[in-house]
Amino acid sequence: MKKFAWAASALILAAVLLGAVGLGFSAQTYQPPAGVVIARDLGRTILHGKSYHHVSLDLSTYPDSSGVQPDGKPIHPGGNPSWPAYGPSNLFQVPANSYVTMTIKQYDSGEPLNNPWFATVAGTVDGTATIDGKRVHQISADHIGHTFTMRGLPGVGSKFFLNVPLPPLPEPLVANDAKHPRIITFSFISGPKGRYVWNCEFPCGQSVAGFGGAMSAYGFMSGYVNVV
Repeated sequence: MKKFAWAASALILAAVLLGAVGLGFSAQTYQPPAGVVIARDLGRTILHGKSYHHVSLDLSTYPDSSGVQPDGKPIHPGGNPSWPAYGPSNLFQVPANSYVTMTIKQYDSGEPLNNPWFATVAGTVDGTATIDGKRVHQISADHIGHTFTMRGLPGVGSKFFLNVPLPPLPEPLVANDAKHPRIITFSFISGPKGRYVWNCEFPCGQSVAGFGGAMSAYGFMSGYVNVV
């Protein structure tokens, strides 16, 4: 009887601990390190004879998350000097079923992708992205800075998928001091209302296969897009 009671108590304790851990991760997940960035309204645009609400988002990728952005704000509160990060935040908001134009300034260096598929542009309005003024369908998988890859969470936007590879800056690169970042611009049609997840598919962290460090910590190389 005592063994049964002990086992039951152990199970209850384990359930409580797992619940606490789950709540902790959930709380972390829904607290952006730098607030929500709301897409800027650009009016209306026409695509294939259909009128869409047009908005824009401006992002950057930095090799040193402990530094500051051009406006003087921290790239990531408590950022690690050896960890890259997206800025100005990792949580964005766009209207549903809208024409979204995104511009990313890429300040980081690069290495080969472990999965060459992510060097291909997918899900944009015309299947291309513009890199430093040149329209491309893909870039070399042997030299990738990061990717911006976005998909719907379970039950949200099941047909939506976006992937844009970001080329690296040439070496040598000193922290976030590059004067001329790579400029990547692309547009996509946002999906239905809901929460979408984005992440970098280039393993740019530490530990096993590069998926530790910044890749496994929330707010550096991953985040959410609220489609409202």
